[in-house]
Amino acid sequence: MFGRSSGINSKYDDPSTYDRTYPPDWDARRKAVYERDNYTCQDCGLRSGPHAGDSGAILHAHHLTSLRDGGWNHLGNLVTVCQYCHDGIHGHPTGSQYGAGEHNALRVLRVVGRAVVRGLRWVIR
Repeated sequence: MFGRSSGINSKYDDPSTYDRTYPPDWDARRKAVYERDNYTCQDCGLRSGPHAGDSGAILHAHHLTSLRDGGWNHLGNLVTVCQYCHDGIHGHPTGSQYGAGEHNALRVLRVVGRAVVRGLRWVIR
C-alpha cells in the first residue's frame, strides 16, 4: 500500500536513523495516515479532506507512543486526530496554528470540554 511510490522511506521508521524529530519524509507519512484514516479524526469523528471541503477540521498525525517514550514514525504508530483532540491529548495547544490568533479562547474551551467528557466517560465505566 505505501512504498517508494508514496514517498515513504522505511529507513526513517526508526528515529535513531536521523537527527531530527520528524523524518525527511514526514509530509508523505502524514498524508498516508490521513488517507488510511479516511480524513477522519479517530478520537471525535470530525472529518476533513474530500469529505468536508474548505470547512473541514485541521488534521494532525499523532504518535500513539511518543518519540520521547520510545515510539517510532512507523505508520502503525501514527493516527489521525483533529487539532482540538490533539490539543486535548497533549494538554496544550499543538500544531503550526498555535499562537496565530486562531480563536484561541474557543480552542481552550474545546480542549477543556473534551477533557471533562473523557473524565466523565472514565467515571461512568
